[in-house]
Amino acid sequence: MCNQDHSIESVSVADNEKFTYPVILIKGSLGNRCETGELKVQIDNYDCPVSKDVRFINEKRGQFKVLLRLKEGENRVTLTYCSRELELNLFFEESENPHWITPLYIICDGHDGCFQSDTAENSIENACAKITLGIQLVQSLYAEKMAEKWSSRKTFTIAGDCLPFRSSLPLQESKAMTDQQLWNFFAKEILQSELYTSEKQKFIGFISSTYYEGISDNDFSYENIKRRTTGNVALGGGGLALFGTGCLYTWPDRLDGIVPAFLNTTLVNRELMMDDSNYRYTYGGCFATTIGSVCHEMGHIFDLGHTKDGIMGSGLDHVNRVFTLITNTEDLPDRVIGRGGPTRKSLNSKLTQIKRPGEFLLKYQQQKESDVTYFADNCAVTLRFHKWFNYSPSSNDNNCDTRISFNFVTRIVTSVNSFLKLIELRDRVDGMLKVYWSFLETETDNFQVGDTIQLDGLTLFVIDSYGNILKQDL
Repeated sequence: MCNQDHSIESVSVADNEKFTYPVILIKGSLGNRCETGELKVQIDNYDCPVSKDVRFINEKRGQFKVLLRLKEGENRVTLTYCSRELELNLFFEESENPHWITPLYIICDGHDGCFQSDTAENSIENACAKITLGIQLVQSLYAEKMAEKWSSRKTFTIAGDCLPFRSSLPLQESKAMTDQQLWNFFAKEILQSELYTSEKQKFIGFISSTYYEGISDNDFSYENIKRRTTGNVALGGGGLALFGTGCLYTWPDRLDGIVPAFLNTTLVNRELMMDDSNYRYTYGGCFATTIGSVCHEMGHIFDLGHTKDGIMGSGLDHVNRVFTLITNTEDLPDRVIGRGGPTRKSLNSKLTQIKRPGEFLLKYQQQKESDVTYFADNCAVTLRFHKWFNYSPSSNDNNCDTRISFNFVTRIVTSVNSFLKLIELRDRVDGMLKVYWSFLETETDNFQVGDTIQLDGLTLFVIDSYGNILKQDL
């Protein structure tokens, strides 16, 4: 050790903080770099697997992000940099929320369950390990983004590790089905299975048999890649978010592999392996985009609609920036928000797109100053009161009769025995937000939608203080 006066500062978690999820992100800064300095992490005085990114801006200042897994109960976490030591007591207690998410690995009849990969590590067990870790990472991301908005790390509850689910759908039939048809089939099948035990349960499923046939004509546009792929779904709503496994080969299966996976600049062999990286062409880009897609589609099962920007819009590709210290900016193609969710424009569209003056400079500056991954304000309000994020024994599950209604004549939204917290009007076709009203600082049980707003073709969305929801086509 040296004699320099090191410091560990601006740590994002507090001593004695409690968490209801196991994989947590710790962010902070380091002072006074030295030649032999290395950030080390221990839990209860033992070295633990972590995934970290540590970078120095100059000779004096540095930043770090560390992902680690807490065990249930008390965790004495020690951060050490050369001669400086910071100790934090962190507590992990399983959430008591009876609303939960069950992750599934869906195997069609006639498929061996091995996902498409460029290595031999593509077994059912390996897939379930990747999916379990990936959903825990999404759980952590939701918590971080909620903390940025509300100073409270609310997130959803996962029922347990990913489970293999043997479907009755024949493999050959599945190859001819659209994304919506696959969603409809699996949603019905899961609800009729013994896995479904409560209306307070939602599912996230990954199809093992996603298959990319390869490209030999050098047309690597996203549209052509999608045409050459079967079963690579990304669709969420109701009680199921459904995904393909076309890029599961880029996902890590161990916590200490998360940051290296995001930073992996290995180029995808697009002639043989699917590339869903929004034209970054790298393993890390595929991991970031597909995890971002999971964040987005899970948002739909939590009743979020589409927004122009943010996770529920065009801003789902930069999830890697949440967990790493990447500072390079990426001018990726804008996404088109449609009925099936955000899709990538072709590369040619990107090159010919006319950008507003100063738009690129503004985008560059925003990316330099933040991780550019967030929930739009209206989405954050919904999650704040949603039952899958906000439960306590004093909630209205057992104690009062609440109702939300809309009068088409008076155009008044009314709640009984609760207060309105958010009202949205969304496009009925693509779910895009048109206008919203939030009531965080007031207690109101009625609101009149102005008669200057044309309601035809819109969907009304309302959430109250107990997390009750009204969705109604107008």
